[in-house]
Amino acid sequence: MIEKPLNKKYPLFSIYYDNDGFNIKGDRLMGRQAAGWSFLKSIVKSNNYNRLGVYLRDGNQQELLKSDIKSLLTSADEKLELESIPYDKPFLSEAYGGIQLPGPDLLQYSKHRSFFGHHKYSLVGLTHTTASHSVMSSFSSLSTEAIMPWDAIICTSESVLNTLKKIVDARDEFLSFTYNKKVNLSPKFPVIPLGINSEEFNFTDDFIKSSRLKLDISENDIVVVFVGRLSFHAKAHNVPMYMALEECAKNLTNNSKIHLIQTGWFANDFIENTFKSEAKKICPSVNCIFLDGRKQDNKMLTLASADIFMSLSDNIQETFGLTPLEGMAAGLPVIVSDWDGYRSTVRNNLDGYTIKTYSLPSGYGKDLAFDYMIGNTTYDRYIGNAVQKVAVDVRECIDKLEILIKDRSKREEMGKNGKKRATNTFSWGKILKEYENLYQELNNIRLTEYKNYREFCIPRLPSDKPDPFHIFDDYPTVILSNELNFQLSDKSRSLSIDDLLILDSVSYSKVFIPDIDKFKIVLSSIKDYKIYNINDLVTVTKFNESDIYLIVIFLLKYGFITTVGFDNG
Repeated sequence: MIEKPLNKKYPLFSIYYDNDGFNIKGDRLMGRQAAGWSFLKSIVKSNNYNRLGVYLRDGNQQELLKSDIKSLLTSADEKLELESIPYDKPFLSEAYGGIQLPGPDLLQYSKHRSFFGHHKYSLVGLTHTTASHSVMSSFSSLSTEAIMPWDAIICTSESVLNTLKKIVDARDEFLSFTYNKKVNLSPKFPVIPLGINSEEFNFTDDFIKSSRLKLDISENDIVVVFVGRLSFHAKAHNVPMYMALEECAKNLTNNSKIHLIQTGWFANDFIENTFKSEAKKICPSVNCIFLDGRKQDNKMLTLASADIFMSLSDNIQETFGLTPLEGMAAGLPVIVSDWDGYRSTVRNNLDGYTIKTYSLPSGYGKDLAFDYMIGNTTYDRYIGNAVQKVAVDVRECIDKLEILIKDRSKREEMGKNGKKRATNTFSWGKILKEYENLYQELNNIRLTEYKNYREFCIPRLPSDKPDPFHIFDDYPTVILSNELNFQLSDKSRSLSIDDLLILDSVSYSKVFIPDIDKFKIVLSSIKDYKIYNINDLVTVTKFNESDIYLIVIFLLKYGFITTVGFDNG
């Protein structure tokens, strides 16, 4: 029997909390972590929510979450009530409508859901990088797993959506050709950008002045900043930016200087040495400053000191780009590459400039893909090799930089435009409303259409995660049944049931062993060598049949009872 799903009671889905998706204090700060932390902060600080469901892997994650929440709470925020949803009870998310996952992979969690019925709740994933083969494989498998119409993968930009569609369409085309049947199970692919807490970037004049003073930057100097991971192979190649800045620095006609502040972190010494040595070699006329971007104070110091924000991303790993939005929220004009999600956030000639990018035609990356597929190269090498086949228009970048360097009023105009756009379009208050609308849409689909997918809503294990006693039922001599008769063994036993259950070799599996009192009641029921079967014990003890089966197999294993044939055999 398929039960009707419950109505959703709360505006937000429960969120799957894994500290790795929200931790901004580690040595390797990734964009997905910064986005996750910003998302969590927006919920905690919002006045619209008084209850949040949190799907947790274990107690350790619960403690980490409590620590995160505590660091965000003020006395005015403590109205937020948290409900923990244990990892083995995802069906409890039904009250919220579903589970919001920190990444795009729905497959594992769809398999978990199949155990309870796919109609119970929705799953929503979120894209970050889409370049790795593992992520692409998860997208490709969407057509072959029970991903339902009330599930969704949020694409953070139209570029991400187009990438995902190409992968899914290719897989669907293959399946249609192979099985001569159109694939009709598919999640939603809504485009919802990431958000920012825009109020964090409202700097006072005093803070701006003190920030520049701290970095020994004079009032007439020009400060260009890059914020993000410092990686030429995985984020944005440094050389085009250095070339453009050097050209502009040489063309300055007054006594002002150009400062480049790069605020981020290096994955290793080689990358750090490469950045610093190439900065000296390529742009010696520019004062290059490197700050640790894992410290939030440094990021704020950087943005407050800046005149221009710059990010020439050229990497296939990039999908959205939060930092240009933060630059816009800080009131800075931005110069970014016309690349994937950047073009969805920055309006050319309004908030700043988008610089043309070039790449090779389809087919020229087959060698890269094959080497990565067969393991001849790592993921880092794969994306790093791809970078060498992408070009940012350096000449155009120089031209736009010179406009902003020379025209203070243009910088201020574009900065105001960008700040308004960041606040009105990309603040979390706006984005969370889009999330709420999506959640409600998915919930409505689930409540109204689940009967059309009845075969997928029957609780079952996924085909590749079967019940071992089903898939291996040819192994034993006898499979327990209600008709199998047994009685208390007439052999003496050196161990009591109490002694047996505390043995290390037994107790490790205690979570799947019934309570000891139930064992004693069953043993008492079959005293005096009386013959019983499963049905008899259910009647006598009033226990669930499943408990009786577990008790009987355990007693058989350790010689407390012995079988004496079948009722009809």
